[in-house]
Amino acid sequence: MSGLPIDKVSLTPQHLIVEYTSTESIFGMVAPSYKIKGVKVVGTSHFQVMRYVYTLALVEDVYFDGKKLQEMPGFRQLLTEWIQPGQHIVSVPNGKTSIVHAYTGKKNIIQATALEHYKASVPLAFLNIFGNDPAPDKVLYGNPAVPFIQQGDDKPMAAAYYNSQSKRFEILQQFDRLTLLQNFQRRFSQAMSATG
Repeated sequence: MSGLPIDKVSLTPQHLIVEYTSTESIFGMVAPSYKIKGVKVVGTSHFQVMRYVYTLALVEDVYFDGKKLQEMPGFRQLLTEWIQPGQHIVSVPNGKTSIVHAYTGKKNIIQATALEHYKASVPLAFLNIFGNDPAPDKVLYGNPAVPFIQQGDDKPMAAAYYNSQSKRFEILQQFDRLTLLQNFQRRFSQAMSATG
């Protein structure tokens, strides 16, 4: 019986942060508003920010007693490693890189308006949907230096590179959303493979 193919990875400190904004939600259908003679006196709206963080990872080959494993270790190998830890299963970087989807979060912002002139917003913290955010203090939405780019009917989107080790934060002024992940991997792969 053959097991699953295996790629062991080690995460690097290099991250791609992507956020996009949206007004699409069920809240807009049920949000309270009050009109007098067709003029909206008081109303509410919902705005959301989706956040994705991707991390560059170094791919490693896994060996058991000097023999490269092509799939997940079996019961015998895991038992042997459990009895004598660190002596049988080892991993070695192979020079390849991959991208790990490290985090997904959603921020809700409720906006109230009165007489179309007075506005107040209540931003809520990011709701963690998946993973742990490796760069929680590097939020793009609300940062005046970060441009949100909209192409056609797509949702406005912003992106930045962040290195959690050096603290280098680079806002992307222009990017193609279709090749964003490929360009991230291409840009940082060689440097990360060399430094390990």
